[in-house]
Amino acid sequence: MKFLNATILAAVLVVAHATSGLAQQLISTPSSELRGYLIGGAGTTTTGSPTTLTLSAEIAENMTPDLQAYMSFWYYDNLLSSAARNQLAQVGSYLTSVTGVPWQFEGRDRGRSFTVGGKFLIPTGTGVRPYVGGGVGALNLKPTITERTRGIVTGPFLTTYGVSDGVIDITQTNTTRPMGELAGGVGIVIRHAYIDVGYRYRKAFHTAGVSFDTSQANVAVGVKF
Repeated sequence: MKFLNATILAAVLVVAHATSGLAQQLISTPSSELRGYLIGGAGTTTTGSPTTLTLSAEIAENMTPDLQAYMSFWYYDNLLSSAARNQLAQVGSYLTSVTGVPWQFEGRDRGRSFTVGGKFLIPTGTGVRPYVGGGVGALNLKPTITERTRGIVTGPFLTTYGVSDGVIDITQTNTTRPMGELAGGVGIVIRHAYIDVGYRYRKAFHTAGVSFDTSQANVAVGVKF
């Protein structure tokens, strides 16, 4: 996962560098006039398993020329961890060997998160502003487990086998956990538009000594105030 995180971050930086050169030629609005923005975007997320689609919406306001306060909402198509995927495969193999009938499970943890935080915009004298920041919020996960021929078996599976990664509360239909995040990227002002090319590292906390982390690469476009 560390290699994949580094790869995603490197890709973001390369895109941001290429975009920066173009933006410097097109920018007609001084960055000091940026009071805030409203953007929507898409990207990818990894939890140590195959990457999944991520959608986002974010609004921010400049507290000073170099400091922003932001609020964001993210949707994740599937945040099922590698540990949970392995558990599904192991249970399927066990039941197949015991019953003599094929069992094949698949899982999906649909996620939503809400965060608030701040960003420090690195002064450049232009509308191309690299930034670093962080925030806090909450992550909500709704699990769905299906068996190839038996349909949705979420309740019986969780009641019988629990969850190997400790993320989901098996007594609830969905689980909400506190979350922290670190952010980095580049914000670009082009006339009345705002472009954000960024990376987020998020960690959700659920039980003592255990955490659940995700990495997101995202591109968002919207309007500036």
